[in-house]
Amino acid sequence: MSSLALLGAAQTLAVLALLVLLAQGLWFRYRARRLLNENVRRRMIDAGPISDDAIARVKLTALEQVLLRADIRIPRQQLVLVGILILIFLSVVVALKGFLVALITAGLLVVTLWMYWRFRFQQQRRRIYEELPSIIDSVLRYMSAGRSLENALVEAFRDAPPVFEPLNFRLRSAVEAGRDYTGLFEDFALLYRVPSLVLISIALRTAARFGSSIQPVFKQVSESLRSQQEIRREFMAATAEIRFTAAAFALLPMGLAAYMILMNDNYAEVLLDTSTGNWMLAIAGGLQTLGVVLIWRMIQGVGRD
Repeated sequence: MSSLALLGAAQTLAVLALLVLLAQGLWFRYRARRLLNENVRRRMIDAGPISDDAIARVKLTALEQVLLRADIRIPRQQLVLVGILILIFLSVVVALKGFLVALITAGLLVVTLWMYWRFRFQQQRRRIYEELPSIIDSVLRYMSAGRSLENALVEAFRDAPPVFEPLNFRLRSAVEAGRDYTGLFEDFALLYRVPSLVLISIALRTAARFGSSIQPVFKQVSESLRSQQEIRREFMAATAEIRFTAAAFALLPMGLAAYMILMNDNYAEVLLDTSTGNWMLAIAGGLQTLGVVLIWRMIQGVGRD
């Protein structure tokens, strides 16, 4: 491909990118105005009284759940803009290097984004497991001081770390409105995969229905969480070298392959422009994926899930 053709392709992609950004800006303005009109119309309609049997639940879309799990606070407009920029970048790679290089680049982007999301998600779960015993102890102290269970839960989660902010907001709103709040703990537990919160939700529902004492259940959950965290810290310290070796074996081949392709043009041409090189890349990618899956299954029980 000559330099003039590349220049023409770059100019075409630049014009397309400007047109896409302009269309996106107009669409966002139209959508914001439409949402404003819908909100005004909804407020003018009488929704009727809220029944006492209403149950507070967390209803999120699939995208909102994914972002909330990793504590990624990106507006939807910026997320769409990032997606458009990635598509434009992949289109440029296709025009300059071919479809195979673009496919490999897209795979590397997907793996990088997934690893970043997984790291943030595990951090959120670790904070929940570390802070939940202290929150339960605070609830027990408030109840011992004479406060009701609802007020004790609201006060305890008000001082909780930011990871509990969605639960804190919905819990306070449900208690102030007099609705059933036990389902919020179950939703939060399913969102972050914390079985202890499911047990708390069941205990709260049982106590609200039959009037039983909830303090023994809270004490047992707090003690079990502390013992689990101690065992987990000891286990992670004992297997740190094994996990580092597994991560090195999984990432080092991909890093070496990318380095050799970038540093040696002849080697890259053989791999990317010949059928034999394409078959070698496909077989190496399949074996690398199989090895990563096997290593992941071997270290999956090391305090991760």
